[in-house]
Amino acid sequence: MDKYNNYSNAIKSKSSISPLLAAAARIEPEVTVLSSTAKSNRSQYSQSLAETLLGLGYSSIFDIAKVSRQRFIKRHDESLLGNGAVIFDKAVSMANQVLQKYRQNRHEKNNSPLAPGTFSSANASNESQTNKLPEYNQLFPEPWDDFCRPGAIEALDSPASYLLDLYKFIQSVELDGSNQARKLETRRADIPKLSLDNDALNKEVTALSIINDVLSGSAREYIDQSGHADKEVNQILGDTHFPFTLPYSLPTQQINKGLGASNIELGTVIQRVDPQFSWDATQEKYNQVLLAYTQLSSEQIALLSSPDVFTQNFVTQTELSVGYLSGSTTEILAETDLSRHGYIVEGADNITGPTQLVEHSDAPYDVIEVTCSNQAKETITIKLRGENIITYQRTKARMVPFDNSSPFSRQLKLTFVAEDNPTVGNLDKGPYFANMDIYAAEWVKKNISGEAMESRPFLTMTYRIAIAKEGASREELLPEADAFFINNFGLSAEDSSQLVKLVAFGNQTGSKAEEIENLLSCGENLPTVSPNVIFANPIFSSYFNNEPFPAPYHFGGVYINAHQRNAMAIIRAEDGREIQSLSNFRLERLNRFIRLQRWLDLPSHQLDLLLTSAMQADVDNSQQEITERVLKSLGLFRHLNLQYKITPEIFSSWLYQLTPFAISGEIAFFDRIFNREKLFDQPFVLDGGSFTYLDAKGSDAKSVKQLCAGLNISAVTFQFIAPLVESALGLEAGKLVRSFEVVSSLYRLVSIPQTFGLSTEDGLILMNILTDDMGYLAKQPTLDDKQTQDKNFLSIILKLEDLSVWLTKNKLTPASLALLLGVTRLAVVPTNNMVTFFKGIANGLSDNVCLTTDDFQRQELEGTDWWAILLTNQVIDKNGLVLDIHPVWGKSDEEMLMEKIKSIDVSNDNNIMSIIVQILIQAKNAQENLLSQTISAEYGVERSLVPLQLRWLGSNVYSVLNQVLNNTPTDIASIDPALSELTYSLLIYTQLINSLKLNKELIFLRLTQPDWLGLTQSRLSTQLSLSEIYLITCYQEWVANADKNEDSIHEYLTFANIKEMEDENPSVDNSEKCSELLAEILAWDSGEILKAASLLGLNPPQVKNVFEIDWIRRLQKLSEKTMISTDYLWQMGDLRENSEFSLKEGIGEAVMAALKAQGDSDNV
Repeated sequence: MDKYNNYSNAIKSKSSISPLLAAAARIEPEVTVLSSTAKSNRSQYSQSLAETLLGLGYSSIFDIAKVSRQRFIKRHDESLLGNGAVIFDKAVSMANQVLQKYRQNRHEKNNSPLAPGTFSSANASNESQTNKLPEYNQLFPEPWDDFCRPGAIEALDSPASYLLDLYKFIQSVELDGSNQARKLETRRADIPKLSLDNDALNKEVTALSIINDVLSGSAREYIDQSGHADKEVNQILGDTHFPFTLPYSLPTQQINKGLGASNIELGTVIQRVDPQFSWDATQEKYNQVLLAYTQLSSEQIALLSSPDVFTQNFVTQTELSVGYLSGSTTEILAETDLSRHGYIVEGADNITGPTQLVEHSDAPYDVIEVTCSNQAKETITIKLRGENIITYQRTKARMVPFDNSSPFSRQLKLTFVAEDNPTVGNLDKGPYFANMDIYAAEWVKKNISGEAMESRPFLTMTYRIAIAKEGASREELLPEADAFFINNFGLSAEDSSQLVKLVAFGNQTGSKAEEIENLLSCGENLPTVSPNVIFANPIFSSYFNNEPFPAPYHFGGVYINAHQRNAMAIIRAEDGREIQSLSNFRLERLNRFIRLQRWLDLPSHQLDLLLTSAMQADVDNSQQEITERVLKSLGLFRHLNLQYKITPEIFSSWLYQLTPFAISGEIAFFDRIFNREKLFDQPFVLDGGSFTYLDAKGSDAKSVKQLCAGLNISAVTFQFIAPLVESALGLEAGKLVRSFEVVSSLYRLVSIPQTFGLSTEDGLILMNILTDDMGYLAKQPTLDDKQTQDKNFLSIILKLEDLSVWLTKNKLTPASLALLLGVTRLAVVPTNNMVTFFKGIANGLSDNVCLTTDDFQRQELEGTDWWAILLTNQVIDKNGLVLDIHPVWGKSDEEMLMEKIKSIDVSNDNNIMSIIVQILIQAKNAQENLLSQTISAEYGVERSLVPLQLRWLGSNVYSVLNQVLNNTPTDIASIDPALSELTYSLLIYTQLINSLKLNKELIFLRLTQPDWLGLTQSRLSTQLSLSEIYLITCYQEWVANADKNEDSIHEYLTFANIKEMEDENPSVDNSEKCSELLAEILAWDSGEILKAASLLGLNPPQVKNVFEIDWIRRLQKLSEKTMISTDYLWQMGDLRENSEFSLKEGIGEAVMAALKAQGDSDNV
């Protein structure tokens, strides 16, 4: 009996074998003469086959006919002694004959004279008797007893029937599986528990939801048994690293996908939810934004940036005793001359040794003392000899003498000598471990202008030293290996040796052979180099290098090979292809790299270029690790790639240098920029030579033209940026060098502004505003946690983006902004026009404009010397000029003068006081008109704005008139410097007023209620701030997009800033009323506004100024675009990589709900 005996409903007894089944099982032996014994054996043979069929569950030929021929043979051919095909064919043939016979008998019976429904009358005609043919209803009678109502569960086309047939089909398929096959009852244990009710049969659900439910249920069962019952399934998926599709964060995917459907990024949401101006945000906030731009979950970030488990070099005492050699470091950097370099150690508590390079040393070796500790924290100290080993690759040409000249391959040799370590004896308490970093360092200048040299590391080699007695097991020497390989590769440390095989590596990482070739930069993806570059490292231009150039550790596989020689490659072995030079350290890097590549969806060589460029910019990262700073660089790249289509090659050149490398079949990025078209008879070659960029002719001028053609800039622009590069790199005056540093600096200066739609000049002006350094982009970027937000390269790029968008939106130019902010200042040169200008004002101050004593000689004013009174109380001066009256919101000049006159307390006669006020107002208006008309004609500003303009720049009408009257110039030399400064200020403020089209109401609001704009410093001066200009544009945008007019906005601001009364709960009522009024203006929900004000920390929760309203409007735009409530937007703005899972989960669900509310069910 085998596993197929349950296929039939019941097993029949031997006596129930049908004759036809026995006949089908009758097989004739292949013999020519049959004896009686043979005949007997034949009968027994056939009887045995028939019994076997019965035992297999086949009691008739019709049971056999139900199964397909292929399946019957596969199942039973072995049991039927190889006769499965013959028996099946005979059984099916017999079944067909029986079926045919049945149909004939049925037909004859229906056509017999006695059959019901036929004509048997003697009076029937001969014709009708002759044509007695069966009718359709006779041949195919309707089985009325088998019918049911449409849509009934028992209907043949119902979901239940489909499910039943599918279930039977699956059962029949499972019969053909191996004994190890996972059957339906195991994979879908929930099916038997399902109720076949109307909802279950007719409710439409997506296959994905069913899959999620089933997988979640199975995962929940496993998690409960593994001791993590307190964690959710999705949380466990985020913490698990194997298979390589994990870790998976559902909330992160929901947030990124949901926001992506609205064409917005999480980092952008965080920026806009932050109440601060973009250029005033803290570096901590920028870090949050940049990490959010990566679109990686906190678990993914932790996997990428966690400390290394393994080191590049794992060295045992046995290996040290014979001398352990590192790989050669001379060939690491192609663009740097490493003929003179050496090795130093990083000073630490447990390590002492040489920490600086020395020019010459007579000692044959240096001593490095390392303190090792065991698991019990007990220590031993060992001494290692460190030697600088140089290998000279001598040519085989017999006529070439050995000259012992550089370059050499250089290696570090560490040796453990017993005589140096007499105290290291009994190691029973071992093993003892120590981690040690050794730097490969070169000589560099301490500063650009000086000649003093210092050591600068360019590569970190990490060592883990294990001192143990002989025979120590792998588990003792690498105790952390087992957990790492199980968690990340699904293998034990012992089985991890299988990963060297290409098939095993592909299976465990989910990679195809072609993908692994791309990963290792081998096969058809070998690195290539531009023919138009002469590298500074002489080892590549000589015969001393015994490896092909470029190698994967130069391009394509720099990170996974840790920038060291002996790069991984695929080789053929006896039992298949293998990965050469694979180590635990490199497996750890492959583990990170493969996952990151899939998350970012980038080709291997492009991701490697991004990583290594960011690592070059990262301060103190010569060990080439994925730090948080590197991840923030990837975040900025991903944002710029999404918004501006910036490629990895472009972004990498910003962080480090234009790459001269590519993979097979592609052109190096350097050549794509500078040699893409044959505009010159020779290509532009980086040969390290210097040239004078001021020359208009000759070979130097040709270099300039080639650079201009590659950068697509004019000669004027080049002359503008060339000095910046010269200064940044410390080059000789008037000269540049054809080197990577120079062309990369030039490219940054041009391409970064172009990305944001700016010219090179405009971009550098904005950089000067942001960093106070116009040549900032010419310098090699550095990434350092100690940098503030005004010096961090990544943050500055984000600021530049925001600033350029804001300027374009408000039709301002970078040059005008620099003038307004005082970053750029024009020279003020006194001219004859100035003399004429001020003389005209002075000449206009006649008796018709200035007050005199005669103006107060009226009958109503007799008996009082108003001239003296007003002069004494500083209402007018001796020249008849009306002194300045400070404006107040909601009050006219007449009201302010009336209050002043009443405060003098000379007369209580309202008629007299009205006459005085009228006289003063007429004089004041005349004086304002004189100055306004003159300034308006000269500067092109609206006349009514001049008095306000003067007050804005820190002056007023009276002050200017008095200064001109007392210091009227007669010639250029006599122009008062204060008057010259006044003309410059008038020019700047006129430009602001005309550029932004400011009206009188806004300027008056700025002067009288600066706190309503949100200005923290209300001081009036000749210099504007970026915050002030920004808030003014926010106010204008608010007015332009409001559902109410500007008067309603003023009424709201007035109401919102009224001092609270002492009534019961005044703040609550007033806040709700403010929210309702603002909701009418913004056309938004008042509840959302009140909630936003509370989240902002306003007490009482009412919005009082333009700064706060601008933040509210940002939230409104986000909410309307994404359909996400204010509360969840605020939570989203606070998301960090270490935020609680429950917070992320709630936000993810809110984003999906908002997406569904928009009708986008495809992305839900």
